Amino acid sequence: MNVTTETVLDAIRAYEGEIKDAEGVSVFTTTDIAAAMGCDEYPVRAACSWLRRFRLIEAVEGTACMRRTRRTGERYTACFYRLKPQARPADFDALYQVFGLGTR
Repeated sequence: MNVTTETVLDAIRAYEGEIKDAEGVSVFTTTDIAAAMGCDEYPVRAACSWLRRFRLIEAVEGTACMRRTRRTGERYTACFYRLKPQARPADFDALYQVFGLGTR
């Protein structure tokens, strides 16, 4: 299986885990997503790193811990992630009314 940021993001959106955060949003680990995709965890971790950089997912506050890989003993951060809420388009008519500019 070819693991890309798009395939991981699709798997995250389809994933319905048992653990929810305070807002009721499903949280996940890279191990959960790798198991759902049926692939190794390492490429999923790499894709999640890019998804965090693109600000599509975010780490759940207070869940990070340091772990070591089995093969080489390298350290990496393990934590729970969640999809970052996407902003909705601005309602310019409402903004015009609030600032007393009438309507467009």
